[in-house]
Amino acid sequence: MNLVVDKADNLKVVDSDTHFSEFTGVHPSKIKQGKLFLHDIIKPVYREEIMKALCKKNSPYVYFDAEFIDKNKNEVFIHCTGQNFENSSLCRLTLADVSKSREKQAELEKKAKQMNYLIDLVTGGVCLFKVTSDMHIEVTYMNSAACKLFGTSKTAYKGQNYRIDELIHPEDKSLVFQAIGRAMATDGEVDMEIRTIVHKDEFRWCKFNAAIQKYDEDNTPVFHAMITDITRVKEAEERADKMNDTLVEMFKNLPDPIFCTDTEDVFKLQIVSEDFIKFLGYSRHQLFEEHNGRLDDFVSEREKKYVEATMKKQIQQGNEVFIRYSVRTKSGKFFVVEDARKVVVDENGKASMVGRLKNVTKKYYTESNVPGMV
Repeated sequence: MNLVVDKADNLKVVDSDTHFSEFTGVHPSKIKQGKLFLHDIIKPVYREEIMKALCKKNSPYVYFDAEFIDKNKNEVFIHCTGQNFENSSLCRLTLADVSKSREKQAELEKKAKQMNYLIDLVTGGVCLFKVTSDMHIEVTYMNSAACKLFGTSKTAYKGQNYRIDELIHPEDKSLVFQAIGRAMATDGEVDMEIRTIVHKDEFRWCKFNAAIQKYDEDNTPVFHAMITDITRVKEAEERADKMNDTLVEMFKNLPDPIFCTDTEDVFKLQIVSEDFIKFLGYSRHQLFEEHNGRLDDFVSEREKKYVEATMKKQIQQGNEVFIRYSVRTKSGKFFVVEDARKVVVDENGKASMVGRLKNVTKKYYTESNVPGMV
């Protein structure tokens, strides 16, 4: 819609096209007679603002948004651009009905708020970020859970470019940038564990997963990230590691050839004592690196299947295992041993076996009723 108004005559409309005439319901002839004023079809709350925009000094162009009243008394949101005539009080205006796009924008904003609310209900952290040219992680969105994990709040970053790289533990920061760099180079994903600084001298372990969601107008990749608090898991792992280290040290110092295996692979050694190492004559490195911790590497081929089948049968029948077989030591000698094991189940239901080897070579050769042996 196009029209011309006279700023010196109370914004009287002096000319217009048929679209504007149809919009207002005023015949073109009456408009040319000066029977219509712009204020007549503008919502009163906008009148002063529009008058200031039109009469601004040294401003050849005009821009404003306002609600106009159409011929059916409906309020229509209009975007207006205009040009002042040089050395004249006249101004040419072009009006565009943007009410539908405004309604759509309002609907989208409403949906965005609802989506943000739903995202805030997610227990894991959700955020959008990009890496700036000066190597900072700039966040454009974080839900409430992510704010807590980084020890911040939504108001802290809202409306500004908020950098969270300073909230990542110094020892992890370089690894984070390396992982993000690889993802940018290969269009891959970031999958790692990091520590976030919640308060001074207080941090949380987090699972950090991120991937490129889109590219902005500068062709900079924008990452979508999921952050999950795994502090309790890491603490449990640390406790388990300490317990395992304690168990290993305890086994090393136990007398007699003591060892530990699981119940599925009865020949796969997990932990062994020093006396066990001395009995075989191999070093700990040779046993676990060269022989991969396989006890059956030192058992004759003729006995392996019999020993394994007998042990698994005894495991099914109870929680104790007892069997004799021969073992070849590093010196090349074969010794007959009694392998006595007991099944132990931990609090998670995982079963293992703790065993002891006893050299009974002399005793074996005085007996003749042991089936399946050397």
